[in-house]
Amino acid sequence: MQGNLLDRVFNISQYLRDENYDVQNQEFRRDPWTMEYLPELFVSSEKLNSQIAQLVQIIKDGNAICSITGDIKSGKSYLLNLLKEGMKESLWKYTKYDKIHVLLFNSEDFKEYSQTNYMQKIAENVLGKYDYSKDQNLIAIREFLRTNNHLLIILLDNFQGNSLLSISHDSVKMLRPLKDHFSCIVACNLRDVQTCSKGLSLGGCEHFSYSIHIPVLSFDEAREVIKTRMCYALNQSNIQLNEIFTERSIDSAWMESQGNPWIFISLLSDAYSFSQKKGSKKVTNTDVSAVIEMFSRSTTENGYEDSDKFIIQQALNSFPQRERQVCEYLIHKDATAKEITVYLYGELSSTEYRSKYMGTKSFLKRLKDKNVVITKGQRGRSILFGLNPKMRERLLKTNDKKIPPLGEESKIAVT
Repeated sequence: MQGNLLDRVFNISQYLRDENYDVQNQEFRRDPWTMEYLPELFVSSEKLNSQIAQLVQIIKDGNAICSITGDIKSGKSYLLNLLKEGMKESLWKYTKYDKIHVLLFNSEDFKEYSQTNYMQKIAENVLGKYDYSKDQNLIAIREFLRTNNHLLIILLDNFQGNSLLSISHDSVKMLRPLKDHFSCIVACNLRDVQTCSKGLSLGGCEHFSYSIHIPVLSFDEAREVIKTRMCYALNQSNIQLNEIFTERSIDSAWMESQGNPWIFISLLSDAYSFSQKKGSKKVTNTDVSAVIEMFSRSTTENGYEDSDKFIIQQALNSFPQRERQVCEYLIHKDATAKEITVYLYGELSSTEYRSKYMGTKSFLKRLKDKNVVITKGQRGRSILFGLNPKMRERLLKTNDKKIPPLGEESKIAVT
């Protein structure tokens, strides 16, 4: 695996030495559980690769509407982001077009979806300007693409319900005026395929040009996922996986996740953190069993679907770095606010300490909108993420007599 830029470009480790630090032999440790869309962390398969090749073959010639489907947390967004970067970088090598515009939109790009907003965003990215009329924007985009021999590819991710229906319909309606200068890929959960297909039908398209269904991980692929991430974390080209995880721990996490990539990663992330806090040399099946019992990965509660609510690592990754570290520290360790602040920032002057200390306390108060339980004990406080409904009910039942009126400090505060 490539080293850091200073070493790749200038080879400085060949010259730098320090009495207490051997630059060449030290490894730069990174987060193996990151959910950023890093190409080196994506583990593919021959089956998926052949499907991607077919997908590229179809969209590169324009006039295509394709789909990527899969279970919740199967890696659709990850794949779509990698495709975006990959097509921006090198798709031009395989096409007849002089330039390719690759745009990725998700539900967060539209507070309220409308065809006008959709066309304005496209025009702004392609033309550098937009008109207030959706029809004028479409005409301007069409003339620009044709005149300059450009291809426009739009990737749509994480749209649901009426927004998915509308944007699918509006994307299909673009096929006729843009013809061979436009392709689109829609990524959606299996439960939303019918909605997306309905949007296509209303727009005048009977079926997708091509569809990919992301398969679940086989056991060998699951092992490769973890090995790849640990190599990334340790900045090594190869590692002995059995020195970090027992075979049975990986097997248990894979069976519990049923091959779902992000549930699998989430389980082993928590088990890894759990074993580290205990001072264990490696992650065992006992560690995996413990986090499975403590934290539910179910995507439903009371009959309602919520794909993110119980995915602990996903919740942590939505926090800024320091706040994420606070949570990771408290998941497995009871600590006072002072201990947390010193752990994060080291020894500080009194003025700096107070500022950091108050920031930590403020963040803990803001957790009220999360599925979080804050327990306050004799030493300080600890946090449990993603409590499954049974454990939540048990804690409430056990402590209901201890919970004082609203506004007073509770022995256990459920938020």
